[in-house]
Order: sequence, then structure tokens, then C-alpha cells
Amino acid sequence: MTLFAAMKLDTAIRETVLRDAEVVAGQENLQREITWVHMVDHPDIVNWVKPGELLLTTGYNWPNDADTSRRLVRDLGKVGLAGVVLAVPHFRDHFPPEAIDEARSVGLPLLELPWDVQFSQITHEILAKIIYFQAEIIERSEQLHRALTNAAMTALSLSDIANTLRKLVGREVTFTNLSGELLGTSATEPDAQSLEEKFVASLSDSPIDAKNSQRPTRIKFQIADRVVYRLRLPVRLHDSLVAVLWLDLDGSDADELDARAMEHASVVAALHLMHQQQLTQQEDRLGFALVAGLLDGEFTATPSALERAKVCGWSETSPYRICLVLLDEPIPLTTEGLNRRERWVGALKHQLRANGQPELLAIWLNQIKFILPVDASPEALWDAIRDQRAALAVSRVHTGIDGMATGSKDVDALLPTLRPGRLHRFDEILFPRALLGDANAREMLIERLVKPLVTRPRGESLLETLGTLADEGFQLVNAARSLGIHISTMRYRLERIEEILNVTLEDPKVRFQVQVAMTLYRLRED
Repeated sequence: MTLFAAMKLDTAIRETVLRDAEVVAGQENLQREITWVHMVDHPDIVNWVKPGELLLTTGYNWPNDADTSRRLVRDLGKVGLAGVVLAVPHFRDHFPPEAIDEARSVGLPLLELPWDVQFSQITHEILAKIIYFQAEIIERSEQLHRALTNAAMTALSLSDIANTLRKLVGREVTFTNLSGELLGTSATEPDAQSLEEKFVASLSDSPIDAKNSQRPTRIKFQIADRVVYRLRLPVRLHDSLVAVLWLDLDGSDADELDARAMEHASVVAALHLMHQQQLTQQEDRLGFALVAGLLDGEFTATPSALERAKVCGWSETSPYRICLVLLDEPIPLTTEGLNRRERWVGALKHQLRANGQPELLAIWLNQIKFILPVDASPEALWDAIRDQRAALAVSRVHTGIDGMATGSKDVDALLPTLRPGRLHRFDEILFPRALLGDANAREMLIERLVKPLVTRPRGESLLETLGTLADEGFQLVNAARSLGIHISTMRYRLERIEEILNVTLEDPKVRFQVQVAMTLYRLRED
């Protein structure tokens, strides 16, 4: 990546008196930056120049020995000069052939300039332009700073900050967390959104390691059949990495303004995320309002609320289970009961944190509810923190905002059956409670094993098929004959039913539950 606050050599050749020069070597490196112009006619040239300088020489002290001449070119190349300009003809008609050959080998640009062009004119024009470029960068940097500072005051999400930065630099901007999950993007067009989705998917395959990056770093990605380059800059809050800022290079190089804009934006994003974290901490103190809203079905899906949920570790598209810890404490809670609940909350957070799980908890009296990712084991968590004066209820798997509220209802339905010292899963308790006459359990059994068919296209035929199967003891031939359909049609419908209900009707226990659920459904409908 090239980050510059100076003039490039090819620009100097186009826009200054260097247009009269002939490039005799290093044509492939004319993008080098000129940070200063230095005139040296001294036997020990190497010790008088610095990286980025454009060296002007009359050739008066250029070595006549071929080996020495080659060595000088190699040493100047190692210094990192922008190039060497030789005034011709006076002391020398041209660069020595061995110098040109060596310069081509090491990629050092060599230019031959007519003698009548004064070095002072070169110095004046190039340095004047460098100073102009630097002044322009400072001015535009101030404009960037003002615009992004204003964004810090008005942005409701990281996407707002990304959009502001995109308007300033003309490139797509993305914020992700360290796991590669999207936090915000400027992409709005379908093609741009598609690229962002593929880009984020590529990050999810491997965690981002950007701990040592202090300035934007150019990163190469292979996305499908396309190679893309992006600038990456970590967003730091105090000493912690909280996000990663990405700038799409879109096939072009980056300049110093891009880098400064990213640095300003990372500070604004850090302030924004710090504000979100402060809101989260405030919500913890006020009763874990974010999680409570999700579980109570009162969560409002505004951009800022969804972003805060993501910052806390919850994703609208990921599957979760809702868990409920019931403490064996009388209501209202005594001081000892309150202290015990706090110890439980602390122990839960510690275990979730130790296993890399989000700390998504809410409390009600003697209950602690928390949202657990589907790949986490409730049994392992329970084994680590269980005691004989608490019970754990675990819901079915749910996704999305509505799914969190449904999961909360799952564990609420288990409350009458919970026994201290034990873990109870929703599926284990639901059917026995339905058989015992629990009206809520019966409704949930119908919701689970019958209702999904009713709401699907052609649901009536699937529902009729399931009822006939239940009546015929799941004998496919008899059920097909009763329905007047071919056995292959019966098998197809059976596969669809199993897919929709996410069960296997080969299991005798499932068959019995379906027979009961169908009977309850018919009684309710009649």
C-alpha cells in the first residue's frame, strides 16, 4: 500500500521541468514518492542522502571504475531514493552503461536531464508542489475530521459512520467484529451488498488478528473468482480491540487522506461503541433491559437497538436456546436471597465468558433467564454451576426476535415441573404434562406437532395424511389405501411431514406423541 503526503516521481516528470528528462532505467518504479530534492556532488554520496529523496548530480564525482560505479548504484538503491537525475552533457554525456545495467537490476530510476535546466528550478518546482500537496492534505484532513466529528454526534449506528466515510473518500466501508460478523456497512446497491456478504463470509472462516496494526494495512482477499484488496484498521477502545474497519480499494491505490480518514473514523467508531457499551452497562444496572425486552416480546428492532444487541453478542439470524435458573428462594427475596441471586449471576457470567459465550442475562425475582447459543451445552454449563437449591429449564431451539419470546414461554411452561438440583429440557416435560391435563402443555404439543402443517401450502392434505397415518397405526399401505393415493405419493408426503415437523416417524415415542397431538387437535377443532 502507498500512503503519501508527497509528490510521486511520475507526477514530477509530467508537471515540472523534469518533463525534459529522459528515463534510462527504473521505468517500472516511477510511482516512488519524492519527499525532498537533494543536490550532491561528493565522492561519498551514499552518506549524504535519505530515503525518498530525489538526487540531483552533475556526475563530477561519479566513479569511473565500472565495479565502483555498480556498487554505488546498488547502495543508492538500498537507501531507497526516489531516483537519480544526471545533468548531461558536461562532465558526462550519459550515465555509464554499467550504472544503467545495475539500476535496471535493482529498479532504481535514472534520469538524464539537459544541462541547461537549472537544478534550482527543479528544486523550486518540486518542493513547491510538495508543500502544496501537504497543505492540501492538511486542509482536506481537517474537513474529514469535522465531518466525522459531526457523525459522532449524529450517528445512530456504525452503518451511519460507514456512510459518512464513504461520502468522504468514495469507497465502500465495512465494520466487523473480530469474528468477522458484520456490524455496519455503507453498501446499499445489490451488487455491493452481495460483495459485502461474500467478504464477511470469508472473514468468518478465520478470526481476525489485527493486534499489532497501528496504521491501515493493505490486505488481499480471494472472494469466489475475484481478488479484492482492502485497507484494515482495528478499532480500539482503551487497550482492547472492539471492531475492525475495512476500506474497499476497488482496484485503486490508497493515499494519505484515505489513511487519515480511516484513523478519524476508527476514533469516532470507538466513541460510538463506547457509548453503546455504556448503554449496555446501564441496562445491566436497570434489570438487563435488552435481554428482558427480547424475552418479553417487547424488543423494538430499530437499527441502534439491533446494533447494541450485536455488540452484546446476540444475532438475529443465529439459533439459541432460552435457559431459566429457578432458585429455591421465597418471594419476596430476603437479603440473603438477593445476595445468592447475585452470586448466581456472577457464576453464570464467569462460565459464559470462560467458554466464549455472550453474557445475555435477565433476572426476575428468584429467576435468572439467559440466552445460550445452540452450539453450547446446557448440561456442561449446569454441571459447572449447579447446586441442590436451584433447577435449570432449557427451551427448544429458536431464532430471531419472535423466537426469543417463544423460548421464554417454553421455560415458563416448565416452571411447575422444575425440581431442585435437576436440569429439565422442554421436550422431556411437555408430553407428560399434556397427558396430565395441563392445558398450556396441550396447546404447545399441538403447536409443535400439528400447527406447522396447517400453516404450510397444501397444509390440508399433509394434515389429513398425518391424521390418517395416526389412525392406521402408521401403516403406510393402509393409510394410502384409506386416502386413495399411490404408495409413492404417501412416501413423499411422509418425507414432507417429517421435514416440516423436524421429527422421524420411525420412532415409536414420536408416533405416540403425534397420535395424542392429533386427537387433541381434533377435539379442540370440533
